[in-house]
Amino acid sequence: MSTQNPKAARVAINAAPGMTNGTTKAAPAATGAKRAVGTSRPRASLVDVATLAGVSSGTVSRALTRPDMISQATRERVLAAAQRLGYVANGAARALVMRRSMTVGALVPRFGGSSFPTMIQALESTLAAADYTLLLSAPEHSRGQGPAALAALLERGVDAVALLGAQHPPQVFAALTAHQRPFVMMWAQHSPQGVCVGFDEGEAASLLVDHLAALGHREIGFVGGRTEHNERARRRLLGLTLAIARHGIRLAPQAMLEVDYGFAQGFEAMTELLQRGLTITAVVCGNDYLATGALAALAQAGVPVPGQLSVASFNDNDFAAYLYPPLTTVRLPIREMGEQAGHYLLQRLRGAQPQHQALLPVELIVRQSTGYAPRAQE
Repeated sequence: MSTQNPKAARVAINAAPGMTNGTTKAAPAATGAKRAVGTSRPRASLVDVATLAGVSSGTVSRALTRPDMISQATRERVLAAAQRLGYVANGAARALVMRRSMTVGALVPRFGGSSFPTMIQALESTLAAADYTLLLSAPEHSRGQGPAALAALLERGVDAVALLGAQHPPQVFAALTAHQRPFVMMWAQHSPQGVCVGFDEGEAASLLVDHLAALGHREIGFVGGRTEHNERARRRLLGLTLAIARHGIRLAPQAMLEVDYGFAQGFEAMTELLQRGLTITAVVCGNDYLATGALAALAQAGVPVPGQLSVASFNDNDFAAYLYPPLTTVRLPIREMGEQAGHYLLQRLRGAQPQHQALLPVELIVRQSTGYAPRAQE
């Protein structure tokens, strides 16, 4: 009795030339050296490349995996032959020989309305320069999907892992230890679990609050990310509240809103703050995406910025300088975090044991979205 999947069988029958309603017709014979229509070209092998390039198979292997061991002229000849034949290395076979997959996994959730793509691009570019491929997983931390996503990456044989933040379920660190995979935590300040690459959220918040205090602002609002499942949002809010307390500035509970990061969310949050009739003279937004939406809401409501209300933010995304008015924001080392994380993992994969914590600098970028508080000008 056949155990073939009926659906799969139908697909195979429909795809096969010369078959109708499950019955086979004799296919026309190929003539001369012509290949039958619909058949694929045989896959080129390492031996084929070696024959065309006039070198040994071992030379081809070294040229593709250890180019530093081969002269430039030989490498160029091998690459030309590989390109002509359409040769693609067998990754599984190479992994067995090298005992490495030449891949690195990254767990980075919540891409929408964030600067994570910039950081990940820097990580990918750094790894690619050393012939590593980045495998990205974006699990929902709020749904506890981190351990399962990591397990999927480990099953695919990644050589190392980059994590976003330092707060993860214990199973994550247990699995990394059990599989003996080096890892690094990006956008994190410190952790007893391992090496972090990040910046001081408290310093970033202090730069903004010091700037607003110097302009005479004494009552401010805050539109930030949801803190329940986001350690970065929690650290940013904590840094802000500590700096505000140091200056004696008022941050009333009704002037604080937690929303998802995004343009629309910033617009809606600022609209709500305006409807509450607060006496705030400045609003700090959790990132530039929220601030962009907030500026749009103020423009629609006819509220002059910074004449009546100042707006400041974090990140300094590429678009921040081109908003109206240009946005005052704290420049965070987003690209540098990806690069440093990549360099750290490469060092570990080469056998080194760097143990330093990388705290990168932040910088306040003052533009036209902040000005003196209205009462401070009187």
